Amino acid sequence: MRCNFLFCFLLIVNFLSAQTTPKYPVYPAPVKIPILLSATFGELRNNAFHAGLDIKTKGEIGYRVYAVADGYVSRIGVSPYGYGNVVYVTHKDGYMSVYAHLEKFNDKIGKYVKRKQMESKSFAQNLFPEKGELLVKVGDILGLSGNTGGSGGPHLHFELRDANQRPVNPMLFGVKNVDNVKPKVQGIAVYPKEKSSVNGKDEPAYLDYEDNMVVKANGKLYFGISTYDQADNSHNKNGVNSIELYADKRLIFSILFNNYSYDETRHINSLIDYKKFVEDKIRYVRTEVDEYNILDLYGETSGYITVKEGDRVEMKYVIKDFHGNTSVANFTVVGDKPLTEYADYEYNRSYYRVDGRQKTEINLDGFVAEIPEKAFYRFEYILTGQIDTIRNIASDYAYILGTKDIPVQKKIDVKIRPAEQYASSDKLYVVSIDEEGNFNAQGGMMKDGMVCTQVRSTGVYALAEDNTDPVVKPENFKNNTKVIKCKRLNIKIKDNESGINTYNIYLNGRWVVGAYDAKNDQLFYNVDENLKKGNNKLEIVVTDGVGNQTKKTYNIIRE
Repeated sequence: MRCNFLFCFLLIVNFLSAQTTPKYPVYPAPVKIPILLSATFGELRNNAFHAGLDIKTKGEIGYRVYAVADGYVSRIGVSPYGYGNVVYVTHKDGYMSVYAHLEKFNDKIGKYVKRKQMESKSFAQNLFPEKGELLVKVGDILGLSGNTGGSGGPHLHFELRDANQRPVNPMLFGVKNVDNVKPKVQGIAVYPKEKSSVNGKDEPAYLDYEDNMVVKANGKLYFGISTYDQADNSHNKNGVNSIELYADKRLIFSILFNNYSYDETRHINSLIDYKKFVEDKIRYVRTEVDEYNILDLYGETSGYITVKEGDRVEMKYVIKDFHGNTSVANFTVVGDKPLTEYADYEYNRSYYRVDGRQKTEINLDGFVAEIPEKAFYRFEYILTGQIDTIRNIASDYAYILGTKDIPVQKKIDVKIRPAEQYASSDKLYVVSIDEEGNFNAQGGMMKDGMVCTQVRSTGVYALAEDNTDPVVKPENFKNNTKVIKCKRLNIKIKDNESGINTYNIYLNGRWVVGAYDAKNDQLFYNVDENLKKGNNKLEIVVTDGVGNQTKKTYNIIRE
């Protein structure tokens, strides 16, 4: 009876395990070149986790990109930013594959996109074809690899998503690279909580990792780790797949980078030590979980230990990449004497208390900030104030809205009143001002006597006035240029103040597609059937963020 009961129990456990562990289909690679990665799934990026794999294309554009499963094209994107030219294929099995930064689409998709661009008179597109309109078979060529959008170099960004649009690690579907290299540990951070200390100080300690190093501490502590992974035949520093932390063999923290929701991606700024990242551009994954952090990547989240004088706690980090290559970082926390004095942080009337449970409104002379609930990841005190020493601004002051090292989850509404001499100007916009005094455009529209916009970072804000027209400069042609073999007309467009807003090209009075490459400040026209034999009037019209416009006209001769 006992053996039968145990057998039945094990069958039930195995059945439940099978029910909760998804089985992923196996797909072919989307390119027919060796898979070398410049970025892995879940890799830590600015304000986001990396949602797929970045597959290297030998530093070149133009490699064929293949559909990995049967289905249909459910979405197409064209943008000067982000994914650039991108195709989304919904599979018959319910998953979706995404192919981004393409140089060009296949003929069928390309004609569909161009028709939509001509109809809407817009280069940028976000299209959702009907289910049976653009069918796809596994192995079909979707386009050519490229470097469009926000790409930092030629590569294919390849993504897989589940039926709920959650990105899933493509390596779970059989996409593999050669990787026999263990992750590297760069540093360990130890953070003291209130009335606690590390190595004789009540502030975080950032330590270059050495095996079996000893840390002296007292009180309640949490930890951080800076780590990366590499693969064979690649020098890229990529993200790891999992991190675990043990205290005396007890698991106190774990995280696995295999799938997440886009709703969670900005919460990376809560996962990492954001202050350290802002100051030194080094990311430490923290074991403390903030109150309003909704990440589903976590496993164990207790994250803390408490040590008293004379205690000894053996700590162990276990870091793995997707292929199971494992690094172990051992260190010991030894209980130290408590400090006789601890820093006492006092917040005067220059600080606003933001607990996250309700909307907070900050009012200064000429400045209003409306902070929604849970805009930050935890309780924060926000420093505010006015600065009257910054030149070339169009508001009475520059305004302090917190320090730059506070991560922001939700957009904050900001309103700034113009200085009296600028009150009637229609060329005003909001700027953030960095420590070097550089202005960064944040947009804005006049409403009820104040310029209003939304921001997603703390720092210093003011108004600026932009009276300068955008720069428009042809690069490979001039007036009366004869087009014989030229396939593309390149135009440099740039605006150093409020930024480029609209860009249009007209050929003989008709709008034609002008592709905008924002990262290189280039607008270009691919010569097509709209350029007739003989003389053609080419008109370029570019406006900036406050409406300043540059219009240039050229005669182009097609022989």
